[in-house]
Amino acid sequence: MAAVLALAACGDGGADEAGGASGASDGAVTAVAEDAVVYQGGLTVLQKADADVPELCGMATASIPPICGGIPVSGWDWESVEHETLHGVRWGDYIVTGVFDGESLVLTEDPVSKAEVDMADYPHLLPEEPEFPEPAEVLPVEELEALANEVTAAFPGLLYWARVDEAHSVVLIHALLATPELEAYAAERFPEGAVLITSALVPIG
Repeated sequence: MAAVLALAACGDGGADEAGGASGASDGAVTAVAEDAVVYQGGLTVLQKADADVPELCGMATASIPPICGGIPVSGWDWESVEHETLHGVRWGDYIVTGVFDGESLVLTEDPVSKAEVDMADYPHLLPEEPEFPEPAEVLPVEELEALANEVTAAFPGLLYWARVDEAHSVVLIHALLATPELEAYAAERFPEGAVLITSALVPIG
């Protein structure tokens, strides 16, 4: 499932490979402090030809290679995972686990190729129907659409989408990660119960 928060105030473009340059990340996973929130998600990881580090993909095109960007990944090592490459771009789909340091996802476990796992073994990462909040104030659709456009512009690369659910008078936001900044923004800008955030990276501990 996606992490859900109701707030109150990337075909065949290159050979799979485990070799090649590893990028700027050192490939070492990080020990976790006891109070740290550990996140996990099944996501595309992509490193552009001119980039120093790979990123977790937000919205990705269907092209080969995909075109996308999002949160940088620290501790990534392309030599340790199977991936595709084309025109200097490297990418693949993985189960990633780590902590968010405010700028990047710092790996705390080795990534696992999604091709090697049964997603039924990761039920917390499977989509599910959200439970809608009751908005304290029912805003006109036009105002909700304006708020959805504002949050999309404020967090480029972090959101998959933000759209209005007219039946519930709520703005649905699906994010790569519900960062503290996104949560604070939504709590400040939206009336109570008028926004529901789901996240591809879900807390697991």
